[in-house]
Amino acid sequence: MKNTLKMNIDENSLRGNSLRDIDIESLIYKDPQGLNPQKGDLLIAEPLLDQPYFKRSVILLLEEDKDHGHVGLTLNVPTPVTLQDLFPQWQAGKRVRIYSGGPVESDRLFMLHTLGDHFEGASEVAPGLYVGANLDQVMDYINNEESIEGKLRFFLGYSGWSKDQLNVEIMNHSWALAHPERMRDALLGNGNDYWRREVEKLGKEFRSWLIIPQDPEEN
Repeated sequence: MKNTLKMNIDENSLRGNSLRDIDIESLIYKDPQGLNPQKGDLLIAEPLLDQPYFKRSVILLLEEDKDHGHVGLTLNVPTPVTLQDLFPQWQAGKRVRIYSGGPVESDRLFMLHTLGDHFEGASEVAPGLYVGANLDQVMDYINNEESIEGKLRFFLGYSGWSKDQLNVEIMNHSWALAHPERMRDALLGNGNDYWRREVEKLGKEFRSWLIIPQDPEEN
């Protein structure tokens, strides 16, 4: 699997052809540059990555762990679970959808927010984006707000890589690595539309990723 694009292609050449008839590697991949994944970076899945938890995913790296591995949260994969499923007596929780942060410790709850010092226990993980908070304060906030869209997002589980594993995956072209200066819309949108938005931010070099259909068999 590979993660960056060659742009010396004629996009019209895709019309009427099956993806199986095209040299996909020459179309969308080149060697990655500047490997050094760090806290606050984004991993954007290459368009043909088909692993269950990571297909068309965008992952925020939270930290490098004590063993020099990496920990992150998948930002754009919603689940049918709500906060009320976790806290049955909390009526306001039924309007707060929970996202899948990844396959590790899927019973562990995380929260990202853009509210800075509004909550005790918050720690900035990327410019304008925070992890953690006092749960009672969060519940009070949700009770008194009509909408938390773009402000708060909850996740069950996380994504993790052992020492050097993530660098190997990037070198094997599974991910594009982005270094966003600001995370204004990190908690807005989901699914394939979210993935496409983040690919567009990578620039014209990655335009070919947007040509590949979500399901190549439908081409």
